[in-house]
Amino acid sequence: MKIFSKISGKIHELIDRYRNLGYRAKKKITFVIGRIFLYYVLIELAYLFILPFIYVITTSMMSYKDYMDPSIEWIPSAIHWQNYVDAFKGLSYFGFEAAHDGGTQFVSSFMNTLIVSLGSALLQCVSCAIIGYALGRFNFKGKIFIFVTVLLALLIPPQTTIIASYGMWASMNSINTFLPVMLPTLFGLGLRGALFALIYMYFFQRIPNAMDEAARIDGAGPLRVFMQIMLPLVRSATAIVFIFSFVWHWNDNCEAPMYMYSNTMMTLQPKLENIQYYFAEMMGSSGEVSDFAKAMMEPTLFAGCLLVMLPVLIVYILGQKKLAAGIERLGVIE
Repeated sequence: MKIFSKISGKIHELIDRYRNLGYRAKKKITFVIGRIFLYYVLIELAYLFILPFIYVITTSMMSYKDYMDPSIEWIPSAIHWQNYVDAFKGLSYFGFEAAHDGGTQFVSSFMNTLIVSLGSALLQCVSCAIIGYALGRFNFKGKIFIFVTVLLALLIPPQTTIIASYGMWASMNSINTFLPVMLPTLFGLGLRGALFALIYMYFFQRIPNAMDEAARIDGAGPLRVFMQIMLPLVRSATAIVFIFSFVWHWNDNCEAPMYMYSNTMMTLQPKLENIQYYFAEMMGSSGEVSDFAKAMMEPTLFAGCLLVMLPVLIVYILGQKKLAAGIERLGVIE
Protein backbone atom coordinates (compact mmCIF):
# COMPACT_ATOMS: atom_id res chain seq x y z
CA MET A 1 0.00 0.00 0.00
CA LYS A 2 2.92 2.34 0.71
CA ILE A 3 4.21 1.79 -2.85
CA PHE A 4 0.86 2.76 -4.39
CA SER A 5 0.60 5.81 -2.16
CA LYS A 6 4.12 6.93 -3.20
CA ILE A 7 3.25 6.45 -6.89
CA SER A 8 0.01 8.39 -6.41
CA GLY A 9 1.93 11.17 -4.68
CA LYS A 10 4.46 11.37 -7.54
CA ILE A 11 1.67 11.57 -10.10
CA HIS A 12 -0.08 14.38 -8.21
CA GLU A 13 3.26 16.18 -7.91
CA LEU A 14 3.82 15.98 -11.67
CA ILE A 15 0.31 17.24 -12.33
CA ASP A 16 0.85 20.21 -10.01
CA ARG A 17 4.14 21.03 -11.73
CA TYR A 18 2.45 20.85 -15.14
CA ARG A 19 -0.27 23.28 -14.01
CA ASN A 20 2.33 25.78 -12.83
CA LEU A 21 4.21 25.75 -16.14
CA GLY A 22 3.89 28.51 -18.74
CA TYR A 23 2.01 28.26 -22.05
CA ARG A 24 5.09 27.49 -24.15
CA ALA A 25 6.33 24.78 -21.81
CA LYS A 26 2.90 23.13 -21.76
CA LYS A 27 2.72 23.27 -25.54
CA LYS A 28 6.18 21.73 -25.89
CA ILE A 29 5.39 18.92 -23.44
CA THR A 30 2.11 18.21 -25.27
CA PHE A 31 3.99 18.13 -28.59
CA VAL A 32 6.62 15.71 -27.25
CA ILE A 33 3.96 13.39 -25.76
CA GLY A 34 2.03 13.44 -29.04
CA ARG A 35 5.19 12.62 -31.00
CA ILE A 36 6.03 9.75 -28.67
CA PHE A 37 2.53 8.31 -29.11
CA LEU A 38 2.69 8.78 -32.90
CA TYR A 39 6.07 7.04 -33.20
CA TYR A 40 4.85 4.22 -30.96
CA VAL A 41 1.86 3.60 -33.25
CA LEU A 42 4.04 3.79 -36.38
CA ILE A 43 6.60 1.36 -34.93
CA GLU A 44 3.83 -1.08 -34.03
CA LEU A 45 2.36 -0.90 -37.53
CA ALA A 46 5.80 -1.28 -39.12
CA TYR A 47 6.41 -4.32 -36.93
CA LEU A 48 3.14 -5.93 -38.06
CA PHE A 49 4.03 -5.40 -41.74
CA ILE A 50 7.72 -6.27 -41.55
CA LEU A 51 7.43 -9.34 -39.30
CA PRO A 52 6.06 -11.70 -42.01
CA PHE A 53 8.76 -10.55 -44.44
CA ILE A 54 11.50 -11.18 -41.86
CA TYR A 55 10.02 -14.61 -41.20
CA VAL A 56 10.13 -15.44 -44.92
CA ILE A 57 13.79 -14.38 -45.17
CA THR A 58 14.98 -16.26 -42.08
CA THR A 59 13.02 -19.42 -42.90
CA SER A 60 14.27 -19.45 -46.49
CA MET A 61 17.85 -19.67 -45.15
CA MET A 62 17.20 -22.63 -42.85
CA SER A 63 17.92 -26.24 -43.57
CA TYR A 64 15.03 -28.60 -43.00
CA LYS A 65 16.73 -29.77 -39.79
CA ASP A 66 16.73 -26.22 -38.42
CA TYR A 67 13.13 -25.77 -39.54
CA MET A 68 12.05 -28.94 -37.71
CA ASP A 69 14.06 -28.05 -34.61
CA PRO A 70 11.73 -26.31 -32.09
CA SER A 71 14.70 -24.63 -30.37
CA ILE A 72 15.51 -22.66 -33.56
CA GLU A 73 12.89 -20.05 -34.32
CA TRP A 74 14.41 -17.04 -36.08
CA ILE A 75 18.16 -17.37 -36.57
CA PRO A 76 19.34 -20.52 -38.41
CA SER A 77 22.39 -22.40 -37.22
CA ALA A 78 23.90 -22.01 -40.70
CA ILE A 79 22.75 -20.32 -43.90
CA HIS A 80 21.46 -22.96 -46.30
CA TRP A 81 21.82 -21.44 -49.80
CA GLN A 82 20.74 -24.70 -51.43
CA ASN A 83 17.12 -23.66 -50.81
CA TYR A 84 17.48 -20.86 -53.34
CA VAL A 85 19.13 -23.17 -55.86
CA ASP A 86 16.28 -25.69 -55.57
CA ALA A 87 13.65 -22.92 -55.67
CA PHE A 88 15.33 -21.40 -58.75
CA LYS A 89 15.11 -24.74 -60.54
CA GLY A 90 11.61 -25.52 -59.28
CA LEU A 91 10.30 -22.16 -60.49
CA SER A 92 11.99 -22.58 -63.88
CA TYR A 93 13.38 -19.05 -63.46
CA PHE A 94 15.89 -19.58 -66.29
CA GLY A 95 17.01 -22.85 -67.78
CA PHE A 96 16.52 -25.70 -70.19
CA GLU A 97 14.09 -28.53 -69.60
CA ALA A 98 13.30 -31.75 -71.39
CA ALA A 99 10.82 -31.36 -74.25
CA HIS A 100 8.17 -33.85 -75.37
CA ASP A 101 10.16 -34.72 -78.49
CA GLY A 102 13.12 -35.86 -76.42
CA GLY A 103 15.19 -32.71 -76.86
CA THR A 104 15.56 -29.66 -74.66
CA GLN A 105 13.69 -26.37 -74.62
CA PHE A 106 14.35 -23.03 -72.98
CA VAL A 107 11.89 -22.27 -70.17
CA SER A 108 11.83 -19.04 -68.18
CA SER A 109 8.86 -18.21 -66.01
CA PHE A 110 10.69 -15.02 -65.01
CA MET A 111 10.83 -13.77 -68.60
CA ASN A 112 7.16 -14.66 -69.15
CA THR A 113 6.16 -12.71 -66.04
CA LEU A 114 8.41 -9.78 -66.97
CA ILE A 115 6.98 -9.57 -70.50
CA VAL A 116 3.39 -9.66 -69.20
CA SER A 117 3.99 -7.18 -66.35
CA LEU A 118 6.25 -4.68 -68.10
CA GLY A 119 4.39 -4.82 -71.43
CA SER A 120 0.96 -4.44 -69.80
CA ALA A 121 2.18 -1.58 -67.58
CA LEU A 122 3.59 0.37 -70.53
CA LEU A 123 0.51 -0.19 -72.69
CA GLN A 124 -1.85 0.82 -69.88
CA CYS A 125 0.17 3.99 -69.26
CA VAL A 126 -0.46 5.01 -72.88
CA SER A 127 -4.04 3.82 -73.42
CA CYS A 128 -5.39 4.88 -70.01
CA ALA A 129 -3.73 8.30 -70.39
CA ILE A 130 -5.60 8.82 -73.68
CA ILE A 131 -8.92 7.79 -72.10
CA GLY A 132 -8.34 9.94 -69.03
CA TYR A 133 -7.34 12.91 -71.20
CA ALA A 134 -10.52 12.64 -73.27
CA LEU A 135 -12.77 12.34 -70.22
CA GLY A 136 -10.98 14.98 -68.20
CA ARG A 137 -10.40 17.75 -70.76
CA PHE A 138 -13.16 17.52 -73.41
CA ASN A 139 -16.95 17.87 -73.46
CA PHE A 140 -18.61 15.81 -76.21
CA LYS A 141 -21.79 13.87 -76.86
CA GLY A 142 -21.78 10.48 -75.20
CA LYS A 143 -19.22 11.46 -72.56
CA ILE A 144 -21.55 10.37 -69.72
CA PHE A 145 -22.14 7.03 -71.44
CA ILE A 146 -18.41 6.41 -71.83
CA PHE A 147 -17.79 7.43 -68.22
CA VAL A 148 -20.48 5.01 -67.00
CA THR A 149 -18.95 2.29 -69.18
CA VAL A 150 -15.57 2.86 -67.54
CA LEU A 151 -17.20 2.63 -64.10
CA LEU A 152 -18.93 -0.63 -65.06
CA ALA A 153 -15.62 -2.05 -66.25
CA LEU A 154 -14.23 -1.18 -62.83
CA LEU A 155 -17.16 -2.53 -60.80
CA ILE A 156 -17.93 -5.77 -62.67
CA PRO A 157 -15.71 -8.60 -61.36
CA PRO A 158 -13.55 -10.07 -64.14
CA GLN A 159 -14.34 -13.58 -62.84
CA THR A 160 -17.90 -13.21 -64.16
CA THR A 161 -16.67 -12.87 -67.75
CA ILE A 162 -13.73 -15.28 -67.66
CA ILE A 163 -15.63 -18.15 -69.34
CA ALA A 164 -16.81 -15.98 -72.23
CA SER A 165 -13.36 -14.42 -72.58
CA TYR A 166 -11.66 -17.81 -72.62
CA GLY A 167 -14.03 -19.04 -75.32
CA MET A 168 -13.37 -15.95 -77.43
CA TRP A 169 -9.58 -16.26 -77.20
CA ALA A 170 -9.74 -20.02 -77.78
CA SER A 171 -11.71 -19.45 -81.00
CA MET A 172 -8.90 -17.12 -82.12
CA ASN A 173 -6.22 -19.75 -81.30
CA SER A 174 -4.61 -17.33 -78.85
CA ILE A 175 -4.42 -19.57 -75.79
CA ASN A 176 -0.88 -20.01 -74.41
CA THR A 177 0.19 -16.72 -75.98
CA PHE A 178 0.64 -13.22 -74.55
CA LEU A 179 -2.30 -11.80 -76.54
CA PRO A 180 -5.17 -12.54 -74.08
CA VAL A 181 -3.38 -10.62 -71.32
CA MET A 182 -1.61 -7.83 -73.21
CA LEU A 183 -3.96 -6.98 -76.09
CA PRO A 184 -6.81 -5.68 -73.85
CA THR A 185 -4.37 -3.31 -72.13
CA LEU A 186 -3.76 -1.65 -75.51
CA PHE A 187 -7.38 -0.44 -75.39
CA GLY A 188 -7.42 0.64 -71.75
CA LEU A 189 -8.81 -2.62 -70.41
CA GLY A 190 -6.96 -5.47 -68.76
CA LEU A 191 -6.22 -5.72 -65.05
CA ARG A 192 -7.54 -2.55 -63.27
CA GLY A 193 -7.50 -0.62 -66.55
CA ALA A 194 -10.65 1.35 -65.68
CA LEU A 195 -9.13 2.47 -62.37
CA PHE A 196 -6.03 3.76 -64.12
CA ALA A 197 -8.17 5.71 -66.61
CA LEU A 198 -10.00 7.37 -63.71
CA ILE A 199 -6.69 8.26 -62.04
CA TYR A 200 -5.51 9.96 -65.23
CA MET A 201 -8.87 11.72 -65.58
CA TYR A 202 -8.55 13.12 -62.06
CA PHE A 203 -5.06 14.48 -62.73
CA PHE A 204 -6.01 16.00 -66.10
CA GLN A 205 -9.03 17.73 -64.56
CA ARG A 206 -6.76 19.51 -62.05
CA ILE A 207 -4.66 21.18 -64.78
CA PRO A 208 -5.73 24.81 -65.42
CA ASN A 209 -7.48 25.37 -68.76
CA ALA A 210 -5.05 28.19 -69.54
CA MET A 211 -2.30 25.64 -70.21
CA ASP A 212 -3.86 24.02 -73.27
CA GLU A 213 -5.66 27.19 -74.39
CA ALA A 214 -2.34 29.00 -74.67
CA ALA A 215 -0.90 26.13 -76.68
CA ARG A 216 -3.88 26.14 -79.08
CA ILE A 217 -3.51 29.89 -79.60
CA ASP A 218 0.11 29.25 -80.60
CA GLY A 219 -1.13 26.77 -83.22
CA ALA A 220 -0.57 23.45 -81.42
CA GLY A 221 -2.94 20.63 -82.36
CA PRO A 222 -4.67 18.23 -79.94
CA LEU A 223 -1.98 15.55 -80.32
CA ARG A 224 0.86 18.01 -79.73
CA VAL A 225 -0.93 19.51 -76.71
CA PHE A 226 -1.38 16.03 -75.28
CA MET A 227 2.17 14.83 -75.92
CA GLN A 228 4.24 17.93 -75.14
CA ILE A 229 2.16 19.77 -72.52
CA MET A 230 -0.34 17.52 -70.77
CA LEU A 231 1.63 14.30 -70.34
CA PRO A 232 4.67 16.00 -68.71
CA LEU A 233 2.29 17.61 -66.20
CA VAL A 234 0.91 14.24 -65.06
CA ARG A 235 4.19 12.41 -64.47
CA SER A 236 3.03 11.52 -60.97
CA ALA A 237 -0.06 9.80 -62.39
CA THR A 238 2.12 7.89 -64.86
CA ALA A 239 4.35 6.72 -62.00
CA ILE A 240 1.30 5.55 -60.01
CA VAL A 241 -0.22 3.71 -62.96
CA PHE A 242 3.04 2.08 -64.02
CA ILE A 243 3.99 0.83 -60.54
CA PHE A 244 0.50 -0.41 -59.66
CA SER A 245 0.01 -2.07 -63.05
CA PHE A 246 3.42 -3.76 -62.91
CA VAL A 247 2.91 -5.04 -59.36
CA TRP A 248 -0.67 -6.24 -59.95
CA HIS A 249 0.24 -8.05 -63.16
CA TRP A 250 3.30 -9.57 -61.49
CA ASN A 251 1.20 -10.90 -58.60
CA ASP A 252 -1.72 -11.96 -60.80
CA ASN A 253 -2.72 -15.52 -60.01
CA CYS A 254 -5.99 -15.60 -61.96
CA GLU A 255 -5.96 -14.05 -65.41
CA ALA A 256 -2.51 -14.98 -66.74
CA PRO A 257 -2.60 -18.62 -65.51
CA MET A 258 -6.06 -18.98 -67.08
CA TYR A 259 -4.73 -18.27 -70.57
CA MET A 260 -1.04 -19.24 -70.19
CA TYR A 261 -0.84 -22.68 -68.63
CA SER A 262 1.66 -24.56 -70.79
CA ASN A 263 5.05 -25.27 -69.25
CA THR A 264 6.85 -22.80 -71.52
CA MET A 265 4.30 -19.99 -70.99
CA MET A 266 3.54 -20.19 -67.26
CA THR A 267 4.30 -17.19 -65.05
CA LEU A 268 5.97 -17.25 -61.63
CA GLN A 269 2.82 -17.27 -59.47
CA PRO A 270 1.46 -20.67 -60.61
CA LYS A 271 5.01 -21.99 -60.79
CA LEU A 272 5.25 -21.77 -57.00
CA GLU A 273 3.09 -24.88 -56.85
CA ASN A 274 5.60 -26.73 -59.00
CA ILE A 275 8.25 -26.49 -56.27
CA GLN A 276 6.66 -29.37 -54.36
CA TYR A 277 6.65 -31.56 -57.49
CA TYR A 278 10.27 -30.69 -58.17
CA PHE A 279 11.10 -31.51 -54.57
CA ALA A 280 9.21 -34.82 -54.79
CA GLU A 281 11.14 -35.80 -57.93
CA MET A 282 14.41 -34.84 -56.25
CA MET A 283 13.49 -37.07 -53.29
CA GLY A 284 12.65 -39.92 -55.69
CA SER A 285 8.90 -39.88 -54.98
CA SER A 286 6.43 -40.06 -57.86
CA GLY A 287 3.23 -40.26 -55.82
CA GLU A 288 1.55 -37.91 -53.40
CA VAL A 289 3.86 -35.79 -51.26
CA SER A 290 3.80 -36.89 -47.61
CA ASP A 291 3.36 -34.49 -44.70
CA PHE A 292 6.97 -34.99 -43.66
CA ALA A 293 8.17 -34.17 -47.18
CA LYS A 294 6.01 -31.05 -47.18
CA ALA A 295 7.61 -29.95 -43.91
CA MET A 296 11.06 -30.55 -45.40
CA MET A 297 10.04 -28.50 -48.43
CA GLU A 298 8.88 -25.41 -46.49
CA PRO A 299 12.26 -23.58 -46.46
CA THR A 300 12.59 -24.12 -50.22
CA LEU A 301 9.05 -22.83 -50.72
CA PHE A 302 9.83 -19.69 -48.71
CA ALA A 303 12.95 -19.20 -50.82
CA GLY A 304 10.74 -19.44 -53.92
CA CYS A 305 8.37 -16.83 -52.47
CA LEU A 306 11.29 -14.49 -51.89
CA LEU A 307 12.53 -14.97 -55.48
CA VAL A 308 9.05 -14.10 -56.74
CA MET A 309 8.79 -10.99 -54.54
CA LEU A 310 12.29 -9.67 -55.23
CA PRO A 311 11.63 -7.93 -58.62
CA VAL A 312 8.51 -6.23 -57.21
CA LEU A 313 10.49 -4.94 -54.24
CA ILE A 314 13.15 -3.54 -56.58
CA VAL A 315 10.51 -1.73 -58.66
CA TYR A 316 8.92 -0.28 -55.53
CA ILE A 317 12.24 0.86 -54.06
CA LEU A 318 13.21 2.59 -57.31
CA GLY A 319 9.82 4.28 -57.72
CA GLN A 320 8.74 4.95 -54.14
CA LYS A 321 9.47 8.71 -54.32
CA LYS A 322 7.40 9.14 -57.48
CA LEU A 323 4.66 6.96 -56.02
CA ALA A 324 4.53 8.94 -52.77
CA ALA A 325 4.50 12.25 -54.65
CA GLY A 326 1.69 11.05 -56.92
CA ILE A 327 -0.46 9.78 -54.06
CA GLU A 328 0.13 13.06 -52.21
CA ARG A 329 -1.08 15.01 -55.22
CA LEU A 330 -4.33 13.03 -55.27
CA GLY A 331 -5.45 15.12 -52.30
CA VAL A 332 -4.38 18.48 -53.72
CA ILE A 333 -7.14 20.66 -55.17
CA GLU A 334 -5.79 23.30 -57.50
